[in-house]
Amino acid sequence: MVMLFITAGIIVFFVNNIISVNSLVVDNNNVRTEINKTVTSNNNLQTEIERLTNFDNIKSTAVDKLGLQYSTSKPKKITIERSELENITQ
Repeated sequence: MVMLFITAGIIVFFVNNIISVNSLVVDNNNVRTEINKTVTSNNNLQTEIERLTNFDNIKSTAVDKLGLQYSTSKPKKITIERSELENITQ
């Protein structure tokens, strides 16, 4: 009788371990699936960043939507003496 209880206990222990391992495998697969989705999303976002930071795209947006244009005159050089700069910052 004691042997029967010991055998039953061992069987319950092994079945419980199998159920626990299967549960962990399912959780592991869910985490891997979530990681793969996140990696795909990150790759898509990186591609979108590269597309939006492309100079041609920025230039067309600036010209067409914002009405910006290249300056036709050269920039002027401004010289300020140190004493004038100190007066301005005070």
